[in-house]
Amino acid sequence: MNGPAAITARQHRHPRLHPPLHPSASWVVPVVLGILIGGWAVFIDHNQGSSIPAAFILGIVAAIVFGAVCYGVGKVQSKLLPEVRATLYGAVFGCAIGFLYNISGASNYRASGMGLGVGLVMGAAAFYVFHVRDE
Repeated sequence: MNGPAAITARQHRHPRLHPPLHPSASWVVPVVLGILIGGWAVFIDHNQGSSIPAAFILGIVAAIVFGAVCYGVGKVQSKLLPEVRATLYGAVFGCAIGFLYNISGASNYRASGMGLGVGLVMGAAAFYVFHVRDE
């Protein structure tokens, strides 16, 4: 088969759609996401009546925890199936939104429902993106 449909050893079946990320993205992205979640937590907690030091302690703890979780997800995501990776992204995002909604004064049930709903939507969107990118 010498026709154009023949695939040689040097040709790839699926060309790389996106260039690889810069190595510093493995720690910059979790740091930025942690700062965003921590800052949002400080803002919400202070608006709910907490003192500024208490709000900053909550924000720092939230930033460290969320940044560490995002760093861990980033380190293992290349080894996971797309379905598991999408579920993991949905779970992390749903937990973050549920936590932020809970400190805004909502009940635990309502915040859990909001986190579950947003997490399901994020998981479905990530599942779609991962499968479209793979094809």
